[in-house]
Amino acid sequence: MSPYMQVDGLTKSFGDLVLFRKISFGVAEGQRIGLIAKNGTGKTTLLNIIAGKEGYDEGSIVFRRDLRVGYLEQDPHYPEDLTVLEACFYHGNSTVELIKEYESCMETEGNPGLEELLARMEHEKAWDYERKAKQILSQLKIRDFSQQIKHLSGGQLKRVALANVLITEPDFLILDEPTNHLDLDMTEWLEGYLGRGNISLLMVTHDRYFLDRVCSEIIEIDNQQVYSYKGNYSYYLEKRQERIEATNAEIARANNLYRTELEWMRRMPQARGHKARYREEAFYELEKVAKQRFNDGNVKLDMKASYIGSKIFEADHLYKRFGDLKILEDFSYIFARYEKMGIVGNNGTGKSTFIKILMGEQKPDSGTLDIGETVRFGYYSQDGLKFDEQMKVIDVVQDIAEVIELGNGKKLTASQFLQHFLFTPETQHSYVYKLSGG
Repeated sequence: MSPYMQVDGLTKSFGDLVLFRKISFGVAEGQRIGLIAKNGTGKTTLLNIIAGKEGYDEGSIVFRRDLRVGYLEQDPHYPEDLTVLEACFYHGNSTVELIKEYESCMETEGNPGLEELLARMEHEKAWDYERKAKQILSQLKIRDFSQQIKHLSGGQLKRVALANVLITEPDFLILDEPTNHLDLDMTEWLEGYLGRGNISLLMVTHDRYFLDRVCSEIIEIDNQQVYSYKGNYSYYLEKRQERIEATNAEIARANNLYRTELEWMRRMPQARGHKARYREEAFYELEKVAKQRFNDGNVKLDMKASYIGSKIFEADHLYKRFGDLKILEDFSYIFARYEKMGIVGNNGTGKSTFIKILMGEQKPDSGTLDIGETVRFGYYSQDGLKFDEQMKVIDVVQDIAEVIELGNGKKLTASQFLQHFLFTPETQHSYVYKLSGG
């Protein structure tokens, strides 16, 4: 396999926080690699570094000459006044820049360098760029090419960005959460697209089933180091558990020996011979192993729900539309206690709008919504919650509640509550702007 990219001795830190230290790995032609790590440990940062959007402390990243790289960011941004089609020409990839060169040449007297440009246009298949853009956008169910970016839903915007990446048929794809906001049909389409041909891929996703079906290798960032697994996600889980068990056994053996060596260190006089100095150096290496801590925490929290009546909400003949787009038409439904409902539908058809109507954030055009007297909604929106980025994590929670009631007389302080969500006492005092998206 032809090597596409090599990362050697890469280190990245933010102040005292080291994300990864002297990591090395490579991507070759045809490899489909999934990147795994806990939230906040540097997945998106690593992708940004590889894509040239962020700096690093030390190390090197080398690409094969003339390699075409496509990068899908986790949260793509475009000027709001651009149309969908204009957005496909906005991010200056090599093909778009070549088209601009060609147009400039044709507008210049004598057409300097035209022969070379024609050859490059042919090589890059740039002649049918617009046709190809429309074709992929249509496959992604975006058919109004003149619609402005500001009118798109989160899912539609993600699909425009995905189309932007795929249009140029890059040799090497870097994808950050490609299935975020994609509906089931689109996820299956993307899975099929990535499964064709000899596509090389480095991807971050929390969709384990998508990861299992698309990627044949896994790279994990853990404890500032990189571990590689030659298999899909299911294989990775199995081998990772074996690694954890082996590491824990090594730490246990080191701890037993460490206690013996610590006693020797305390007994020995300062003037030591050559053998004693060698044993002393070995002691410090042993200490590093013995003091390792493996953190495999999961978010777990038991809470007792407050009393709730039999009626949750009743929707009676609801109507809602935006121009020609109908969101709800004569919708009636009685949602009862203990019921669990999932809302499905293509992007842009009004799933989030329906929830906003339920929450009272938007009004229906007509109809009524009757909500039970004892009902309190917990609402987690598509865009997440917005916080003051200059506040500390602990202050954000304490602004809402100093103490959290769990029921049955049990209580948690804000700090204890945050630990259930994997925020250590140290990270609780980090500023919000320093947090990763996860």
